[in-house]
Amino acid sequence: MRAIPVDTSRVQFIGTGKAAARAEYVELSDGSRRRSGEQAKDDHGVPVWVVDVLVDDDESDRAEVVGVKVASYDEPRTEKWKPVRFVNLVAVPYVAQGTNRVALSMRADGIEGAGSNAKAA
Repeated sequence: MRAIPVDTSRVQFIGTGKAAARAEYVELSDGSRRRSGEQAKDDHGVPVWVVDVLVDDDESDRAEVVGVKVASYDEPRTEKWKPVRFVNLVAVPYVAQGTNRVALSMRADGIEGAGSNAKAA
């Protein structure tokens, strides 16, 4: 599905200091999916991490936590309660299994100032 660029000048992301390895999923013969026990990797074999950030949008009544996928050999780090700027942030719409509702998956090429070992997810 098409990746939609996110205008990061209109919304601020606040670091939570939390990131976790993205689980790899395998599809079973009946069409269902389950975790494989391995960490997911991008098309280049780079491990994928999910970085949690708060979305601070002036047009919204409440903040929300969003997980952004970032491929990196090292675990990406954000400073708690400090602004985070993602490199080439995109939203990818998909249909959520079970609910059949459209949802968004966020991914970025990296985090500004986080070093050069992050690659596209």
